[in-house]
Amino acid sequence: MDLGKKLAEVREAAGLSRAQLVELLCQKGFDVKAYTIGKWETGASNPSVEAFLAVCDICRVVDIRQTFAEKRLLRLYDTPVSAGGGNYLDDGTHEMIEVDNTVPRTADYALRVSGDSMMPRFVDSQIIFVHEQPALDEGEIGIFCFNQDVYLKKLGRGCLISLNNKYAPIPIGEHDDVRVFGKVVG
Repeated sequence: MDLGKKLAEVREAAGLSRAQLVELLCQKGFDVKAYTIGKWETGASNPSVEAFLAVCDICRVVDIRQTFAEKRLLRLYDTPVSAGGGNYLDDGTHEMIEVDNTVPRTADYALRVSGDSMMPRFVDSQIIFVHEQPALDEGEIGIFCFNQDVYLKKLGRGCLISLNNKYAPIPIGEHDDVRVFGKVVG
C-alpha cells in the first residue's frame, strides 16, 4: 500500500474528514488546505516529515513503524535514467536499497533521474520506481531504450514526450530501435 492510501486509511479510521484534519493541522501551525490533504492521499504530493508526524499524532497512530513500514529490498541501478538528452544503459550494476510500503508493491527496481525534462513531476536526482513490463499504453510514463539511450518519458502517439515544455517530443521513426523497460509506478 502506498503512503497516500495509508494516510487516507489512517484519517478515515480516526473518523476525520479532510476538512477536520485541515482544521486540526492548522491548530498545530500547518497552513494546509483540504486539496493539499487530497494530494497527499492520492500520491500527487507528499507531506513534509513534520506534517506527516502531526497527522500521525492527530489520528493517534501509536506505532508509526508498524502502521507505515513494511521493509523490502529493491535494486537501485547505478546508471541514472535520462530526463533530458539520453543516457546509455551500460553495465547494469546496482545496489540493494531497503524500501517500505510507501513504494508500490508492483515496483521491481529503482532508478535515479538525471535531468529536468520530466519536471515538475520528476526532478534531477530523484529516485523513481519501475515495474518491469515490455509495453505501455499511450499516455503512460515509462523507461524506454531509444536507439541505445535510456529515457524517462511519457509515451505519445509515435513519439516520446517530456513533461517539461522546453523539450520537444522525440519522434519515433520506423527504423528506430525502441524498447520498453517498464512503467514508472512511483
